[in-house]
Amino acid sequence: MDNMILFGGIVAGIVVVVGAAITYGLYGGVPTALVAAKPGQVYNFTYCQPHTGEPARYLARVLMVRKMSDSDIWHLNSNSQYRKYDASFLRTANLVTCQTADGKLRSFYAERTLNCRRPLLAYALFKLGVAAAA
Repeated sequence: MDNMILFGGIVAGIVVVVGAAITYGLYGGVPTALVAAKPGQVYNFTYCQPHTGEPARYLARVLMVRKMSDSDIWHLNSNSQYRKYDASFLRTANLVTCQTADGKLRSFYAERTLNCRRPLLAYALFKLGVAAAA
């Protein structure tokens, strides 16, 4: 009986350690900045959306990185109707287009991200198609 309790405790400990390692691999990872992103890499970050004022967490695969010049930003500001009269809205130079875990395509200004990490195992979720179901 004592051996079964000991064995059960060891198995439970192993399950907890493996679960913690998988969770860290998916959501933890290497601290980095979205400015340094390359297409195909997966990032986990908080995005500060100035429109709603509430930050949201994203797990996303980078599709395209666009470095905009001052003239590109001026052109967007002068031609776009999106928040044209909002004085607090500022476009920045680094625009990163990503596919989020739910399959949607979104563009993020890299300078508005916080707690950006490159998870160790998250790329496997996107490669296997599991991230869209998560």
